[in-house]
Amino acid sequence: MSTLSEDPNSVKFVYWDNLTYAPTGSRAPEEWDPVLGARLYERYLDHCVEAERLGYAGLSVPEHFGPSSLSPHPNILLAALAARTTRARLVTGVNLALLHHPLHLAEQFNMIDVLSGGRLEIGLGRRGDRAAFEHSADLIDGAVNRIDHPVAKDDLTPTYTAFLQDTEVAKLTVWPRPVQPSVPLWVAAETDESLAMAARRGWNVFTGLNLDPSAGGMSKISVDEMVARLHRYLEVGKEHGHELSMANTAASCFTVIADTDREAAELVRDGFVSHVEAAGGVLGRMAGASPADSALSSLAKEGDTGVQGVFEAPAESYLRNPFALVGSVETVRAKLDALVSAGFRRFVLLSGGVGTTPEVAWQSAKAMAEDVAPELFAASAGPTPAAG
Repeated sequence: MSTLSEDPNSVKFVYWDNLTYAPTGSRAPEEWDPVLGARLYERYLDHCVEAERLGYAGLSVPEHFGPSSLSPHPNILLAALAARTTRARLVTGVNLALLHHPLHLAEQFNMIDVLSGGRLEIGLGRRGDRAAFEHSADLIDGAVNRIDHPVAKDDLTPTYTAFLQDTEVAKLTVWPRPVQPSVPLWVAAETDESLAMAARRGWNVFTGLNLDPSAGGMSKISVDEMVARLHRYLEVGKEHGHELSMANTAASCFTVIADTDREAAELVRDGFVSHVEAAGGVLGRMAGASPADSALSSLAKEGDTGVQGVFEAPAESYLRNPFALVGSVETVRAKLDALVSAGFRRFVLLSGGVGTTPEVAWQSAKAMAEDVAPELFAASAGPTPAAG
């Protein structure tokens, strides 16, 4: 039950499925019935149990809203996974910190860590002001990992302020206390500024998907450029007293494996197009448009947004992206070998991703463990836990 960043020389994988809700190309919410939702949840939980058996070191649940995912509140699913699994690390991938009260998140995180016997890894992402995110992440880290953490009155929840009206700074202890002496914290970081912020605090980093469907499916940064940035992250961490390694970084890789490169690439492209169509239908309905209209499709036709690139990107472009583990078994094995040779040791595998079906996601996740890198997964799996 070692943390993801421990055993730095080993290679570890994290299973991640977006739990795509909308049927392919659907714009009609009435088709997304609760029976479908229940089936997707149960299938996902079953897949996570099997992924743990196959040697995935971690299981990641996304925070996504709308038809691209059935997980607007991933911590609820993580609690279910705590009861269904025994060994794999449970990773929030990621909670958007500024959309929630940080102390409420801290309470949820501590509950999950206790329920899982100390297997939680916190993942946080920024959407909004950088300074506000850093403040929120610091508050979550302090509330989870420290007793009597000083919290300003303006940062308290209404529950606390009701009892501490005359207190400007509270010594806050969040209950329950976590099992782990220090719950690991990961932040999504790609720029030098974000990486340095994490390094100064000794936090782990997700390097991002590096797959932009609106830019022809290509990475916004090369492998060499990303490695150079990560080495600087390690240096900044050392300057601030933290012993970091490449095991404190994780490459988030879009992963689709099929019989041929062409088939895998088309699955990726079809998934993105389906996602855009479904999201367009939802946004159109929210804005009061006719169900027949697609807001995003209209934007794409106007050519004013990156949405147009989703429709125009050739399927083959996803094969050329070195961070996208897309292709046949042989192609993906070569891509993975190249990333490992470059120094990467942790991989968060977005199996399927937005718009693709659960069947595609699980087919790809199994192929990674059984066909692409069975020896790496076998080393990570270790002995089967004894029953009882």
